[in-house]
Amino acid sequence: MFDVQNYLTEFQRRITSIRRLLNAVDPIDVDRSNPAPELTEVSREVRGLAILLLFASYENLLKSLCRGLLERAARLRVGNQRYKIGIRQFAVHKMFQSIVESPNKNTIWITRSDILACASSKSLCTIDANIFPSDGSFMKRSQVRLIFKIFDLGDPASILKEVWERLDTIVTQRNDIAHGNQTPDEVGRNYTSAEIRILVDKWEEKWLDVINHVRDCASERSFYVHNSRSSRQIASTKN
Repeated sequence: MFDVQNYLTEFQRRITSIRRLLNAVDPIDVDRSNPAPELTEVSREVRGLAILLLFASYENLLKSLCRGLLERAARLRVGNQRYKIGIRQFAVHKMFQSIVESPNKNTIWITRSDILACASSKSLCTIDANIFPSDGSFMKRSQVRLIFKIFDLGDPASILKEVWERLDTIVTQRNDIAHGNQTPDEVGRNYTSAEIRILVDKWEEKWLDVINHVRDCASERSFYVHNSRSSRQIASTKN
């Protein structure tokens, strides 16, 4: 069993923090017929900060899940050859990285035989759980799709649904705040008090679905490694 309780707890803790912030400063049942100007401004700022915190909640979740899956794979104590291709990449990543970073263009001829030997080792496990496979999009949909592809988790859009459609917008708005292109107040203007709460609820629901999906997939040994018996052995057994 792939234990996801810590991921569930941490993610829900972050979502609860967002709701506390909204309830404290931007309560949905407040009389908005004649609000004080400073209250209106702070309310918008809090909605903008909620977007930033929604981004942080799933960034942390994806990085934590990736590490957890790799740590679980490494604990199986099998050679690199046995891991599925997606996971095996993490066994040779540093070696590939050394080629990319080397000023010597001939390094590839010196190193690739070592990489092939490492990747096909029957006894050596070099899975590095500290690596996160960033695609440079800074957590947009392409990043989520990459992680799902590497670990053979299927189609993330079919799980995240409405959140999938909003994901790139959330990343853009978060980046605008983080890099000073927009203030939290300006981003918060895009949402009413009710709309931001609906988004928070949907965010929680769909990312919890992702956690449970990963749990269901990653609880089987076959998620990480190929069957030790070849197809020829299986066929002979049947005969």
